[in-house]
Amino acid sequence: MNVYVSVDIEGITGVVHGDMMMPSEREYDRGRRLMTGDANAAVEGLVQAGATYILVNDGHGPMRNLLFEELHPAAHLLSGTGNAKDYCQLEAADSRPFDAAVFVGYHAMAKTPLAIHPHTIAGAAVAELRLNGRPHGETGLNAAILGSLGIPVVLVTGDTTTVAEARAFLGDAIEKVAVKEARGRNAAICRPPGATRPEITAAAARALEHRAAVRPYTVERPARLEVDFLTMPQCDRAARTAGVERLGPLTILVPGESPWAQYYTLWAALRSALYEPASWLA
Repeated sequence: MNVYVSVDIEGITGVVHGDMMMPSEREYDRGRRLMTGDANAAVEGLVQAGATYILVNDGHGPMRNLLFEELHPAAHLLSGTGNAKDYCQLEAADSRPFDAAVFVGYHAMAKTPLAIHPHTIAGAAVAELRLNGRPHGETGLNAAILGSLGIPVVLVTGDTTTVAEARAFLGDAIEKVAVKEARGRNAAICRPPGATRPEITAAAARALEHRAAVRPYTVERPARLEVDFLTMPQCDRAARTAGVERLGPLTILVPGESPWAQYYTLWAALRSALYEPASWLA
C-alpha cells in the first residue's frame, strides 16, 4: 500500500506560537523536533497497518523543517523550498497510485476563532478561498484535490478546531486526533507528546485498515475556485498569472481543466501575489 503524508506545523503537538514555526524565530528548533515526532508517530501507525511505501511531504513555510536524521526509517521525505515545489503541500501526490492520504499538524482556515494561527495557504496574502462558493481551508482544499486523484484522506491531526473543520468537510468516517485545545491564536491547552503520539500511531493504523470506509472528498466539477486577497497590489500581481480572471479589486478566479491543474495555477498566482518588488519599483 502507498500512503501520502502531508505535514504542517501549526497543528503539531505543543506548537502554540509563531516563535516555534519559522527559522528566524528563537524556538524554531523545538517546533521542528515536535513536528518530526508527530510525523513519525503517524508513519509508525501506517507501517503497523501494512503500508509499504510512505511519502512524507514537508508542507510548512520553507518546507525544510522535518529533521531528516530523526525521521522514521520507513518514510521517504520530500523536502525542499516551496518555490521549487509547484504543488506545494501536495507535491508528488500524482507520482504513483496512493491508496490513502494523511494530514499531520494541519490548522484551521482563515477567519476561524479559537485556532492556532488560522490561515488559508498563505496567511500574508489570502483573506479567503472558496470552492463553489464555500470557504475552504487547507484541509478541505487539499482533500478535494487529492479526491480528484481518487485518494481519500483518512486521518487529520491538529487542534480541536481543525479536527471539527475536518469532520465538517470529510465526514465522521475519517480518523481524527486533537492534540491541543486552542484558546486563541497563540495559546492552547496542550497534551504532551507522551499522550498524543501513541494516539496518532493508533489512529493512523486504524485509518489505513479501514480506508475502504472513507470516500475521497470531491466537489462538483468544474469547480469554481475563487481567492480573495488582503491587498490590491497582491491581487494585481496574482491576476497577471496566465488564465487567471480578475473578478474585483481583491478577487481572482482560478481556471483549470482539472482540479490538479487548478491547484498548480493557484500556487503560481500565490507566488506572484507574495512577490515583493524592489523598493524602487513599488
